[in-house]
Amino acid sequence: MKPLAVILALLSLLACEPAWSYKILGLFPHPGASHFHFFEPVLKGLAAVGHEVTVVSHFPKDDPPPNYVDIPLEGMKLLSDSVSFELFEYRPAFSHFMEFFMLYDWGKQACDNALNSAAIKQILESKVQYDLILVEQFNNDCMLGVAHLLNAPFIGLSSCPLMPWHYDRIGNPINPSYIPALFMGYSEKMSFSQRTANFITAQTFKAMYSWFNDNAANAMIKQRFGEGLPDIKDLQKRTSMMFVNQHYSLSGPKPLTPAVVEIGGAHIQVFRELDAKLKQLLDTADHGVIYISWGSMIRAETLPEDKRNALLSALGSFKQRVIWKWENETLPNQPSNVYIRKWLPQKEILCHPKVRVFMSHGGLLGSSETAYCGVPVVATPMYGDQYNNAAALEHRGMGVVLPYEQITRDTVYESLKKALEPATMEKAKQVSYSYRNRPMNPVQTAVWWCEHVVATGGLPLAKSYSTELPWYVYHLLDVNFALHAFNFVYHLCWFWLVKRVCCRGVSAFSEPKVKTN
Repeated sequence: MKPLAVILALLSLLACEPAWSYKILGLFPHPGASHFHFFEPVLKGLAAVGHEVTVVSHFPKDDPPPNYVDIPLEGMKLLSDSVSFELFEYRPAFSHFMEFFMLYDWGKQACDNALNSAAIKQILESKVQYDLILVEQFNNDCMLGVAHLLNAPFIGLSSCPLMPWHYDRIGNPINPSYIPALFMGYSEKMSFSQRTANFITAQTFKAMYSWFNDNAANAMIKQRFGEGLPDIKDLQKRTSMMFVNQHYSLSGPKPLTPAVVEIGGAHIQVFRELDAKLKQLLDTADHGVIYISWGSMIRAETLPEDKRNALLSALGSFKQRVIWKWENETLPNQPSNVYIRKWLPQKEILCHPKVRVFMSHGGLLGSSETAYCGVPVVATPMYGDQYNNAAALEHRGMGVVLPYEQITRDTVYESLKKALEPATMEKAKQVSYSYRNRPMNPVQTAVWWCEHVVATGGLPLAKSYSTELPWYVYHLLDVNFALHAFNFVYHLCWFWLVKRVCCRGVSAFSEPKVKTN
């Protein structure tokens, strides 16, 4: 081979693979499939560029790609098709606090299972020196104890927008006047009463997470590894960076430090070919398609009969063809324009040009896909961040919120009619343009920052000093106290001086005159 050809061959190899290879560990103890769907493309993206990726999760791959090794967690039921509509029949005003404790309980179970698993034992006993750890930060931070023992910088991943307890650990400001707390179902435009409720919820959730979740994590880490590990609050502050499943075009603009990177839509990568029958259903829909899915956790078949019949009655009155993710073989009172399937390739359907409306529960993966594809939404949120996602879609003008308890034939008909209007479609296309057009796609962005965090030894220059401040200093309560104290003393001195001068003058004029004979 000629020398020039050899040089060109070497250059092409260097272009395909990085000159270094990092050892990267992923720790994902939560058994929610929808969460891992967001994390997996980042992990696969790191493996694709040559890094050695080891993943501890409940979702091992049957055929992992090169450089990708699974160490599966066992012993927990996966959260898929596991929720019945009965759970949502009654939603009191304080239900978001009930959801907090549901997450707290899930977090304890997942952590207890993971900390005592063979997978974590294998990781710790392998003595591998990892360059970087990716860890889900959701409802418990017990995996930070593992990251501490492995002595590696770590990046937190959130499959939903930042939760109230995330902000302090990365020094990111939160202003409840226009940044809605998770679970509240508000957009950035809030009334006085909503801002009041939002402020109370954000502060209360931060306190509750500290009291319950942090104490639980400390107890479990101590039980598993013994004394000597730092407090979980100190470990949280070592978070080098957070990758968040959000994008301003959908969830609204927020002030973000360099340690917070939006990679919303990271799971929207490869589009598969539709099967022949489904493709024909979509292609031949002369008046367009209404697509219905309430996600991977909720079983549509548990929908109460009255609400199911209301939906079907309304759907049957439209010209559009309806494709519904329905887990049963049959659907009672099924109109002729409604087609059902147990599983459907969601993003491929949503990006089909014939799809006009997406009836959804407002899950963030589906909301991200509809933002990417530019499809109007009728959102019926059920729990968690779905309320905020639905509110954001409606605020952007590309969606209609239809509360579950208000489902009737008339409300379904009016909601779909609104979603089918050209103005709603136009708003959806505007969001889609911003959501799609970025300097780098989300996975490329995540890979670049992972490599940067390793190269900089944990990204210390992006660390906000606010994480070191006591809460009263962060909120300038000490400065406010000093200024108010000075103001009080200043006015007190003036009051004393004026009183002293005035009183002396009055007493001089008021002395009785002594008569002389």
